[in-house]
Amino acid sequence: MLKLVHNETQPTFFERFFFENPVQNDVFIIEVNKKHFFFEYDAVIDMIKKLNSKQQEYVKRQLQMYHYLSQDLRTCLQAIATDYIRRIFEENKKIEN
Repeated sequence: MLKLVHNETQPTFFERFFFENPVQNDVFIIEVNKKHFFFEYDAVIDMIKKLNSKQQEYVKRQLQMYHYLSQDLRTCLQAIATDYIRRIFEENKKIEN
């Protein structure tokens, strides 16, 4: 249970969201360009918390939309991880060119 103690900061949107919408940790695989990437749901949640503010705002809207539509949160986390991998590949293509 999230409890606030005097002089402590408010929980972030992501801390509150994942506390209220727990996901059982499991492994899933993403295939991009004939390469396979293994992720755990907990690792994706940790990754979200470390994104820059612009990326976090985008992810926040994704999470709110999935929640509003009562869709499976695991599917949303897989989409977020897929977007992350695609961004990495796009950045590498820019560097190589």
